Amino acid sequence: MISVWKRELIGFFKNSTAYLLLAIYAFLSALFFCLFVMLNNTSYLGNFFGLWLFIVEIIVVSILSMRFFSEEKKNKTDQLIFTSPVSLSAVVMGKFLGGMTVFTACTMINLVYVFIIDLFGTPDAGTNLANFVGTLLLGSCMISIALFVSCLTENSVVAAGGTAAAFLLLMLVDFVASFLRALLPQWLQWLPEILQKLNVFIWYDDFAGGIITLKSVVFYLTFTAIFLFLTVRVLERRRWR
Repeated sequence: MISVWKRELIGFFKNSTAYLLLAIYAFLSALFFCLFVMLNNTSYLGNFFGLWLFIVEIIVVSILSMRFFSEEKKNKTDQLIFTSPVSLSAVVMGKFLGGMTVFTACTMINLVYVFIIDLFGTPDAGTNLANFVGTLLLGSCMISIALFVSCLTENSVVAAGGTAAAFLLLMLVDFVASFLRALLPQWLQWLPEILQKLNVFIWYDDFAGGIITLKSVVFYLTFTAIFLFLTVRVLERRRWR
């Protein structure tokens, strides 16, 4: 697992992918920070860490998905994965840790904005800490989804587009749930309730308010584990074809 993680990091930085993602994240996050924090003359970063940063993270993770498994298939190096002595679970975890390392590096850019607020205002340290924790947990869910989508195709563009589409669909779950709630009879109202709970972004609300709740942490960790498990299962099926 550690060797795969190191290989991923070398690949990210050797091909300038990580530098590109850091630049994109820095530019877009700075733009949204100026528009929705500085211009509003507020020290509250909950809204910034919420919807606006979600957009940046969707773009970054979608690009990140291009280098997971789809590029391995394209370059015909995926056979090395299937024939190596390392288990598929270790391979998936190594790639997941590589993606999380780059995502965490991007997230740390937001410390600059916290420092700026500290210079000119009175930031809530507890709220900022909760937002950082929530962002990393949400990031783990997003990267696990990106890994799953990436292992389904050998086209890097399709992997990025599929990952972005998956995130957008999750963001639209609330609208679908509201639509079903108005159409379904009373005895089926549990269906939109369950559907709404699948929106990984809505679970971020507690973190945005400065609260780290056990149920949100458990949901994110469970969601991540499920998609990592599904990725391993897909790779195992491909290995024995």
